[in-house]
Amino acid sequence: MDCIRIEGRAYVGGRFARVRLGREGCKTVQFSNDYLILPGMMDLHVHFRDWGFAHKETLAGGAAAALAGGVVAVGDMPNTRPHIKTAELYRKRLEEGASLPIIYKLHMGVPEDLAELDAAKPGSVKVYPEDVEKYGWGHVEALMRRCVSLGCVVVFHCEDPAYFRGAERPPEAELRCVERVRLLASLTGARVHLTHVTLPQTVEMSRGWASVDVTPHHLLLDVENCRDPGLCLVNPRLKTPEVRKALLAAFVAGLVDMYATDHAPHTLEEKRSQSPPPGICSIDIALSLLLALWRRGIISLGDVVRLYSHRPARLLGVDVEGTFAVVKLEEFKVRGEEFAGKCRQTPFEGFIAFGRVMATAVKGRVYFREGDVYSL
Repeated sequence: MDCIRIEGRAYVGGRFARVRLGREGCKTVQFSNDYLILPGMMDLHVHFRDWGFAHKETLAGGAAAALAGGVVAVGDMPNTRPHIKTAELYRKRLEEGASLPIIYKLHMGVPEDLAELDAAKPGSVKVYPEDVEKYGWGHVEALMRRCVSLGCVVVFHCEDPAYFRGAERPPEAELRCVERVRLLASLTGARVHLTHVTLPQTVEMSRGWASVDVTPHHLLLDVENCRDPGLCLVNPRLKTPEVRKALLAAFVAGLVDMYATDHAPHTLEEKRSQSPPPGICSIDIALSLLLALWRRGIISLGDVVRLYSHRPARLLGVDVEGTFAVVKLEEFKVRGEEFAGKCRQTPFEGFIAFGRVMATAVKGRVYFREGDVYSL
């Protein structure tokens, strides 16, 4: 494999500077000021499917979509088939993920026998509403205490199933869950992260005891501008325009800690069915959607890097050193057919994004959009 050296304008340490990345004597590629080099992005919430769901996506396909979006590290979710809630399954999945071209991290599922946590020693554990429904809050509290001793982060999909009304998931379910988890966090001292939060009240209530992330779809889509019954179906549900705008205002004000996609592939046939599964594909264009907010002056470039690179890197335990993404500073229209993974449909179809990812560097290699790969 040929080696390459990248030269161009980068955003480093809060300022712009010309950089040279790579070794002397390698083929040099110079990028003009129409391009920008950013740190590699870290997506702490993805569903790369595969086990039991390879028709939706595979680990390899998920990794390709990540690279296409400038993402160099991911935190994959455990709700595969089988659900990854034993030490044996946890280790097996990590072994498979280690062969990917990106940095692969995995959130372990909630085991019935908490001794599985001692054997697996995960960096994080994902608690779903279904876990609360199956095991009860007492089991969740015990898990949180175990994670204090093991040093793992407890990641919550925070909706209390006691407040679900059939297929409806009212905002109250999120608020009551946050109240319960806040109490448990105070009792146990566990480190808590609330993922894909949808309400500005959640952002406010979490300050001081939990970190939170928001998704591109909860920031940019709502029940008025996204009406497709399949493509727009997601858990937690999209909210009203008023709630979405208030969440975006909290995001802009710097009250949200991180940005994550909840990239959740399904087939088009499934999404067009009478009972579509929840989930939206966006990892290919999530950075570009965020850069569009920077382009419009809504957030700073420093915000982009903090929200989608540095802070999630700390949560995942990933070093950003040696990773980067090269983006072309141009507007483009989102087209699902251009996505790199199996999932080619998205409710962001036709959105105007900014900053097309042209190359992504991770694990000592540079992956170009056109398919060329070089060592760095």
